[in-house]
Amino acid sequence: MLIAKPSKESTVEKLDIKEFIEINTSADKAWEIIGPNFLSIADWGRGISRSWNNESIPPTIEGAPAGARFCDLGKFGVADERILHYDAANKEITWSAQSEDLPGFVKRLQNALNVQPINETSCRVTTHITADLRGIGGLLLGRPIKHNFTKLLKGFVKDWKAFAETGNVSDTKQREISKALAEGKS
Repeated sequence: MLIAKPSKESTVEKLDIKEFIEINTSADKAWEIIGPNFLSIADWGRGISRSWNNESIPPTIEGAPAGARFCDLGKFGVADERILHYDAANKEITWSAQSEDLPGFVKRLQNALNVQPINETSCRVTTHITADLRGIGGLLLGRPIKHNFTKLLKGFVKDWKAFAETGNVSDTKQREISKALAEGKS
């Protein structure tokens, strides 16, 4: 009897990371930052020097502020993030992300976010990243990739919280801005 050995490409590890944080502001204000202002993530999010509309992808989901955006991630290249789900009434948005600088074994990367009111002056925001980590690369590097994405998400929600609560960027984002200005980048 022959037993088929799975191919390297059929091996799939799952990336599934969820982070949340309570923000001391209204759910509407927290949602405004991530939903209607989808294109402006570089204004407050660490690691993103610039974000802009991907005009080649028109909005197809009712109420969505755009179809997609580009995010300049510096040494990590430019990400192409496309809105897959947008529900303003429930304060939910999901986008896919692709970049030529992502390892080739990372497939179907998505980030789902939602904002839930706790009361009039506080809310809970959740971000949930999923991806397939394929082949031998996904198998061997799955753990470090998961660690890096966990760290990324923790920073992301902290930046979101700082911006929503104060109207100012987080200390980490401010250091990035100051460094870019000192290096003559804007």
